[in-house]
Amino acid sequence: MLFSRLSFHVRSRTFRQVLLLLCLMSLVGLLVTQKNRIISGVYPSQSEERSNEELKDHVNKEDINKAANVTKSIPQTTRLLYPPTKGPSRPLTTKGPSLVNAVTSQSSRPQNTTRKIISSTYNLGDTYATDDMHVNSKCPNRIREKFRNAENLKEKFLEMVPVLQWKKHAQESEYERLRKFSGAQGWMGVTWHILNETLNLMNSTGNGYMFDTWNGTSPCIRCAVVGNGGILNGSRMGKEIDSHDYVFRVNGAITTGFETDVGNRTSFYFFGTNTMMNSLAAYGHRGFKRIPRTVETRFVLLPDHDRDYLLVRAALTNSIVDRSRDKGKDPAHYFGTNLTTEHFKILHPDFMRYLRNRFLWTPILNTKNRDIYRPSTGAAILLAAIHTCDQVSAFGFMTPNYQKFSDHYFDVIYRKVAFYANHNFRKEMQLWQDLHKAGIITLYMRD
Repeated sequence: MLFSRLSFHVRSRTFRQVLLLLCLMSLVGLLVTQKNRIISGVYPSQSEERSNEELKDHVNKEDINKAANVTKSIPQTTRLLYPPTKGPSRPLTTKGPSLVNAVTSQSSRPQNTTRKIISSTYNLGDTYATDDMHVNSKCPNRIREKFRNAENLKEKFLEMVPVLQWKKHAQESEYERLRKFSGAQGWMGVTWHILNETLNLMNSTGNGYMFDTWNGTSPCIRCAVVGNGGILNGSRMGKEIDSHDYVFRVNGAITTGFETDVGNRTSFYFFGTNTMMNSLAAYGHRGFKRIPRTVETRFVLLPDHDRDYLLVRAALTNSIVDRSRDKGKDPAHYFGTNLTTEHFKILHPDFMRYLRNRFLWTPILNTKNRDIYRPSTGAAILLAAIHTCDQVSAFGFMTPNYQKFSDHYFDVIYRKVAFYANHNFRKEMQLWQDLHKAGIITLYMRD
């Protein structure tokens, strides 16, 4: 009897050990199969303070690598949706856009190129409205002329792509066209009611033209675009930056205490509601208590969601945000009081889609994670300047020697630059190099 009980005990213990071993093997197997869906930790990098919730799903790197091999040759065309104007001095018109099929480029000829695009089952949306608000200039050595001579870039560039959206775009036909695209690339996440109310408040040509305050004597508009990269710490570029006709800044643009390196003027402050809120929360302890707000400052919004339009609507009606995520917030806390319609400008979704498709295409667009990707706010500000200014100098943007510098110029200790899946900073860095080599921009590289 004793021997029988002992034998049963040994068999029971062995059974438990085998069962435990099988469980461990199953767990290891699960981890191995899911290893490609685990992404290393990422942090907000130069010119971008994105919250983790913006990243949505993890990205399958194997899917992205496969997507990079998809190529197709297509013509690059635009669609003329708005009748040409005669520049910023033209009286305000609210006449709706007419649909006219046309091919437009800097040479007014069709452009053929071979580039990577996503599969035919996904609508890339490589058709855009046209707008000539920033076309006319008497500057003899302007960016638009340089694009014509840049072999690797001229077929990407569309001279008449709309940069800003305003009242004339508040048309139901436009809403139907653009609500097919999500995020910054379209109006999918915005109701017609909110969009229509907001854009109808943007009823001045100053909302459609970047430089409504221009009164310079020079024929050329010179712009300094300032990112937040650590390369500016100790650069002593402040005086040169402030000497430009206009100074563009973005997100956590701290100037107090750093004037020698980054200057103190802010003509345009670029932001998304999400990136602005995150910057104020993240860098308040460094002195970023409020966004740049001076007599010359204009606010340029990169909209991602309905909350962006709701914030502008509340600011221009001197009211409190009445719904959505920011319900109860007072825009005066961020932008001040006594605002006019010219204080705000909003990037056009066609412009953001155009930047993504032609300048910053990345293999993630061939995967199911495509919706999390767009150009960074820093990339949007620099490319907006390139499409509106006559001459552009860029400071504080990522360069090949970025590892020598901390993530931001205002970092107290060295902070390594890391990368999000929703932007492609290396792609952007290469684009800045290409634009610099072509003479389209002057990039500060601290060599």
